[in-house]
Amino acid sequence: MFPDFEGRYFEPFMGGASVLLTLAPSVALVGDENRWLTDTYRAVIGSPDLVSAQLDKLVNTEEEYYKNRSIDPNDVSLIERAALFIYLNKTCFRGLYRVNKKNRFNVPYGAYNRKYHDLENLRSFSRLAKNWIINTGDFSQSIKGIKKDDFVYFDPPYYKLGGYSDFNRYTDGKFMEHDHIRLAEACLELDAKGIKFAVSNSRTEFIADLFSKFNCIKIDNRREINLNVKGRTVNELFITNYEIES
Repeated sequence: MFPDFEGRYFEPFMGGASVLLTLAPSVALVGDENRWLTDTYRAVIGSPDLVSAQLDKLVNTEEEYYKNRSIDPNDVSLIERAALFIYLNKTCFRGLYRVNKKNRFNVPYGAYNRKYHDLENLRSFSRLAKNWIINTGDFSQSIKGIKKDDFVYFDPPYYKLGGYSDFNRYTDGKFMEHDHIRLAEACLELDAKGIKFAVSNSRTEFIADLFSKFNCIKIDNRREINLNVKGRTVNELFITNYEIES
């Protein structure tokens, strides 16, 4: 559902980078407001072997999990910070990423007996992403310098009834209604410049109204992280300022 484009790929809400890894662009300008996440990517890109060596020191037990979870990632080196992020992500409950209002990771132990890192995989990611530019901060910073031949995909924290959900808090801040409005305004500016974009968001009246000028395609998606099987199907909108080829 992405268009053909000759320029660069932008993704200001890179998150788990699943779209990036699928597209595998040699050059990309991406970002996220979660500094711990972006630092982890930078560390793996720059020093995959060192990150792997640090991960080898971390033990997957409940006692060690909570001991490591209590560490402030800002108090350790970049390599240790990246290893800690990966370790917690792979050993916590259902791979959930969530922080409290103090920006401290607070997901309980997952008790999974599985491998949580692979050196060759880290090296492969490092090679793929070596020319990616990774920004930390607001989405507006990650689209500076975008040009007409480029393409940008926005995958923000989804709008929920009430404006945000603390259960899905990814940073110490909140992506509120006014932030969704800012995103819609940014898309209007991109459209006026002839720059193609796509947005994923929840299928709500608020989002549909914000992007009413553009193509709003209804999509049913899956969220396997939901414990309630019936709640795993979610209603989304895929929004574009271009026609999707059949």
